[in-house]
Amino acid sequence: MALKKDKFEQMNRLLRNYMINMKHFYTELAPELDVTPQQAHTLFYIEKHAGLIQRELGDHFHLRNASVTSMVKNLERDGYIIRKADQESARIKRIFLTKKGEEKTNEVKEIFDQAYLQIIARLDERDINAIVKGMTNINNNLKK
Repeated sequence: MALKKDKFEQMNRLLRNYMINMKHFYTELAPELDVTPQQAHTLFYIEKHAGLIQRELGDHFHLRNASVTSMVKNLERDGYIIRKADQESARIKRIFLTKKGEEKTNEVKEIFDQAYLQIIARLDERDINAIVKGMTNINNNLKK
């Protein structure tokens, strides 16, 4: 019988493989999307948190400031976002989606939703619920 530690290590390997497989999944969709997976997730986050500042993106995605700066510059260059000076402090730039960014976000969501439906069609809902419950428990314990 496998020890608890062995099962935990196996789970870590499976999670790592899952993340790698999901990265490949997103990468395969990327040519169709015209944005990188990280850019897509960033657009989703900006949509939900309109007016955020660059540091908030770095904090949320656990990225270095230089990486966030580069990504924000690229998204702005491509017309997906706009940075506007804060009303109280001109030094602070707030980030918003442009019309093009909103359209791209909706397009990406549609493609992801269709792809997710294909994936979850092959999964049992009880298995998904068990994984969600287990991962929630593990994450809560790691925070302690």
